[in-house]
This record gives sequence, structure tokens and C-alpha cells, in this order.
Amino acid sequence: MRKNRMLELAASYVGAVVGAGFASGQEQVHFFFPMRFQLEAGALPLGSGVLSAGLLFVLFGAALAELAYRYQTSSSRDFLEKLVPWPLCAIYDCLMISFIFWSFSIMLAGSGMLFKQTMGASQMTGILLTAVFTVLAAATGIDGLLVVNLIMSPLMVAMPVVVAILTTWKRAQGFLMPVSTGSSRGILASALTPSWPLSALLYVSYNVLLAVGVFASMGKNIPDKVTARQGGLLGGISLMFFLLAIQSVLATYGRSVFSEELPMLKAASYHGLLIARGYSLALWFAMATTSVCSVFALSQRLSRHASISKLGLMVAITAVACLPAQLGFAKLVGTVYPLIGYLGLPVLGSILLQFLKT
Repeated sequence: MRKNRMLELAASYVGAVVGAGFASGQEQVHFFFPMRFQLEAGALPLGSGVLSAGLLFVLFGAALAELAYRYQTSSSRDFLEKLVPWPLCAIYDCLMISFIFWSFSIMLAGSGMLFKQTMGASQMTGILLTAVFTVLAAATGIDGLLVVNLIMSPLMVAMPVVVAILTTWKRAQGFLMPVSTGSSRGILASALTPSWPLSALLYVSYNVLLAVGVFASMGKNIPDKVTARQGGLLGGISLMFFLLAIQSVLATYGRSVFSEELPMLKAASYHGLLIARGYSLALWFAMATTSVCSVFALSQRLSRHASISKLGLMVAITAVACLPAQLGFAKLVGTVYPLIGYLGLPVLGSILLQFLKT
């Protein structure tokens, strides 16, 4: 049982963090590929930023899981009350709710773009289908959440690694790679991420904020501290390898994929229809798992203030999230995530301090 719970914790961490922006490569284009970083200091920032972010995912995975177990939490509010004083707790509770909601909306926007590019369906069709799945899966409760993550996470992690291996092999065999041309769309020199160390920190900050909601809702279901720490570490290591695999592919193809809404899907298409279809499925899994985690965490937090059933609350949250999802995937990723990253830095510091006390 301990082993199963450890795997479920790791899969839930991966499922919470690996959403549309992560698996599609859109987040990495925004945070780790500013052209001026490379012009100023060669290749060092690219590798250093990615590796730093990966190691922070490992550290905060262990910290979040262990603190959730120690505090025996059932919602993000319970978790925050143990971390920060009351005035800040109220502020960051609202921030957490807002961010999880916006992350869910971005997942829906990404699913709409995915259905449009791979199936020729309208964006709204993709948004609605993902929304329906999300409500049905989240309505099954914590056990359903764990099962969904456990089933979907392996493919989510495997496909970027497969694409990275194929890309490396082709390059080693002397295959002609796509020409690195195309527009950078002005996002690579964002004023919100002026340096690679800050980019890595902000990247982890907003992702950890989302994971807080998931881990906090599972605190009472973790059997012991060892299971908590091992689950967090395993999830963090998986995220680090996932991130490194995606970055190696994006570094190879460069601007030939940067201008795409879903850069990694474009890179996968260079390896044949089967790989492209497999990556499409993995990408949708990434969107679906984060959506389910988000809706479950929001319903857990808001149910104490709502006069309707949890299912009704989930339907309402999903319906509202469908509205901003129509603003556009890349635009939401490039604006919302860096801002939330800045706002989440104090919570990141509090988590680390509480963890180090043990």
C-alpha cells in the first residue's frame, strides 16, 4: 500500500505540473529561450536554467509532500494557514484560488488548440470535450484523481523522452534537420523574465503553487513521512527528466518550432505520423490531468463556502473557466504564468523554511 501511495503521489505531482504549457514546450520557449541570454553568455544559461529548475522541482516535491503529511491538510487554505501569518494567508489563499483557476483555463485553451491542429475541429469543441471529461473525472473524488494521474502520467513522461531520443539519433546520424527560421513573435525577450536565474525561479514558483493545491488536498491520505518524501522525490525527478528532454528537442529545432502554438507537437511531426499522434495523445493527457487536479483542488477549497453540491460546484467552475480559454493559448501562458510566479515567491520561501526546520 505504501508503494502504491508513493507512486500515486509522484504521478499526482507530475499530473499537476505537466499541463498544456509544460508538455507543449510553450512555457519553455517563454522562460528558457530568450535570444539575448544566449548572445550574452553563450549556451550556459540554457542548460543552467533548465537544470536549476529541475533540481528545484525535486526539492519542492519532497517538501510539499512531507509538509502536507505533517499538517494533515485537506485543502490549500489548511496548508497556507501553517505557512504564513493570517493576513498573508488570506491574501495568498485568494491568489492560490485565482492561479489554479487560470491554470485550468489555460489547459482548456491548450486543448482547444490541440483539437484544432490535429483533428481539424473547432477550438470550442476541444474545450468542451476536455471540460466534460474533467468534471466526470474530478467528481469521482480523490481515488478517481489518483487513478487518472497514475494511468496518464507514464505516457506524458515517455513521449517527450522518445522524441528527444529520436531527435538526438537523427542528428548523430547526419540527418538534415529543419532550418531554424520563423518569427520569434516577440515573446523571447519578455521584460517579465530578464535573466535566466530569475526565469528558472519564476518557472518553478508558479508550478509549485499549482502543486500546493494538489498535495494539500491529499495530506490525510498519505500513510507516513517516508512515503511522502519518496513520492515527492520521484515526482520531482520525473519532472526534471521531462523538462530536460523537452529542452533538448527545442534547442535542436530552434525557431522552426518557436513560432508554433504547440512547439513540441511540431517537433514530433518531423518523426512521422505515429510519433505525432502519440505526442498528441500525451499532450492531451497532460492537459486533462492538470484540469482534473485543478477542478478537484478548487472544489475542495470552495465547497465550505458554497451552498450547492460539489458536482454542481465543479460544473460551475468549469463553465466559467471556458470563457477566458478563448483568449488564446500562447498569450495566456506568456502573461499569466510569469506574474503568478512573482506573486508566489514568498510562498516558495515559506515552504522551504518550514521544510528545512525538520
